[in-house]
Amino acid sequence: MKIGITGTRSQLTGHQIKSIIDYLQSVFIIGSELHHGDCVGADAHVASLAKEIGYKIVCHPPVSNDLRANFESDETRNPLSYFARNRNIVDETDFLIVAPYQSAWQPYGGTWYTHDYAVKKNKQLRIFFPDSDNVIQLMNQGR
Repeated sequence: MKIGITGTRSQLTGHQIKSIIDYLQSVFIIGSELHHGDCVGADAHVASLAKEIGYKIVCHPPVSNDLRANFESDETRNPLSYFARNRNIVDETDFLIVAPYQSAWQPYGGTWYTHDYAVKKNKQLRIFFPDSDNVIQLMNQGR
């Protein structure tokens, strides 16, 4: 299984961390991959969690180094603009983890852009909101 992550540049909440760990552990099989955008915050944190579980870590870095986490990954793709690398994460994976800063969908920001692109591409995803144990799972449906 290939899983992508998109999320906040801020720290994840305890609810998000626990729910994401539980999810990553529940679907792990040998050979699973976690694809991340190498930004500080959710990308690096979830990559670290996935690596501890045994996932192969694939980095899709941005061209800009301003917010890079420089997480040591097993593979690294060529740097691209934020939106281009986010689309590549969605295109190369089966499933998307969305870990937003906000508690509801927003019409702006890289996390929600990537979420919307995944919905458009009919990808399965889960949204791990910051302030709730509730997780929204979308399987080939819109918001």
